[in-house]
Amino acid sequence: MSFVQAGSTRLAWQQLGEGPDIVLVHGLATNRAFWYASLAQQLRTHYRVTLFDLRGHGYSDMPPSGYAARDMGQDLAAVIDNLELDPLAVIAHSYGGSVALEYAVSPRARLRALVLMDARINSLQPEQWLADAPHLTAFEQEVARADGRDWYQEPQIGFAFLEAMARLRTAGFTPSQRDPFTPFADGKGGKRGAMAFCRLLDRTTARDDFLQRGAEPEQLQSLDIPVQLLYGAHSRNLPSGEALAACLPDATLQRIAEAGHFFPLSHASEVARLVAEFLDAQRKETTV
Repeated sequence: MSFVQAGSTRLAWQQLGEGPDIVLVHGLATNRAFWYASLAQQLRTHYRVTLFDLRGHGYSDMPPSGYAARDMGQDLAAVIDNLELDPLAVIAHSYGGSVALEYAVSPRARLRALVLMDARINSLQPEQWLADAPHLTAFEQEVARADGRDWYQEPQIGFAFLEAMARLRTAGFTPSQRDPFTPFADGKGGKRGAMAFCRLLDRTTARDDFLQRGAEPEQLQSLDIPVQLLYGAHSRNLPSGEALAACLPDATLQRIAEAGHFFPLSHASEVARLVAEFLDAQRKETTV
């Protein structure tokens, strides 16, 4: 593991494989390990894959501010510039997708392709309600019962659910149900992760920063690179995917059947195939 500086913030990173450059960007309450055992291993045979921990996550620093997607987009730029990565593809999940999109529309961007997986874009989907996708897994139902709030009245259900699970785990709650990826659920490591996420919310500006609007539709419409949009058919972020498909000039939207938010892990083989096909097509176009 190594570190790169983004201003005064140290970001932990690592690389796998050789070939054209790809950067993988994880979402909230995870770290670069989210990708390591699945997609990173699939891609490393043909690409040089860079993984890094977002600020406030994993082994990266947790500064008091700078958690808006636009700020973290500058962190992504620092990783790419300092490691001298060639014009590349960025693949990002969840809030990491918002981060990657902010980088893509910035003057510093050097991208040939972008893959957004189940990213909620605040300017396109400023609120997120339970009714946006009524399907609940058994794990989600258990957490909802333990938390006790009226989830139908929660306008930011994705962020609120992560916080609820972190608070419950910190207090000793252990769910009996599991999803393919269950935030904070695995033993002592899960509890440490929950405590770290609570510190992030309690000691920094992250809670407010996460909800900043970010790139506006007119900025997105100027993006002139191929974009692959992968969204779970049962995801509450799907309205963002549909809105992105409508405003990005060169975007394709694919829905992952019977999948929720964490489909990069629950449907890892299908995701690897779709991403590989997309990236291979872009490589062929650039070499013609």
